[in-house]
Amino acid sequence: MHVHRNPRPSTTFGPAEVSSASEPAYRCDETPDLPLPIKVLLNRYYPGWSFPDVSEDDCYSVKQSGDHQAYAQVIKGDFDDDGRLDYAVLIQQGAEADDKGAVKPLIVHTVAFFRKPNGYKMHPVTSEAAGCLMLMRKGETDYDYEAQREFTYPRDTIMGGMGMGGMSYLYEYGKFRAIITSD
Repeated sequence: MHVHRNPRPSTTFGPAEVSSASEPAYRCDETPDLPLPIKVLLNRYYPGWSFPDVSEDDCYSVKQSGDHQAYAQVIKGDFDDDGRLDYAVLIQQGAEADDKGAVKPLIVHTVAFFRKPNGYKMHPVTSEAAGCLMLMRKGETDYDYEAQREFTYPRDTIMGGMGMGGMSYLYEYGKFRAIITSD
């Protein structure tokens, strides 16, 4: 995976998160907690959603590229570059059968929530499977495999990884654009 890191202080809102241990506490094996307005939106538009399990490879990727407070299924960043802290979540909807016995398969979704003065606005990003989410910070460089060139992220960006592959989802012109950033 071709990723360059430029650490910068994260933007936060609300009470500070306090770590009780001096060692980093990677959160691959923990269930992320979300603000109530995000849970309400997920429950309304993705009934029966849950966080997917994370493979050891994807957990390792999160540990290598994320900070010690990173979850594999939730990232925080300013995806629309408005100065507010947004969320992106990786969720799944379980397989279920309809009244005729037809089974809908398990679907994995990446969904962004932009912080607004009165709550959050939901933006579906993709239903392409990903094993984990990683935050690509504004100003970091990466490689666009389709364009065959390096580029700099103009704002915080969502990266969905699966093993050694991955796509970055850059928000521009009111929607997310997929960029192949690892193969």
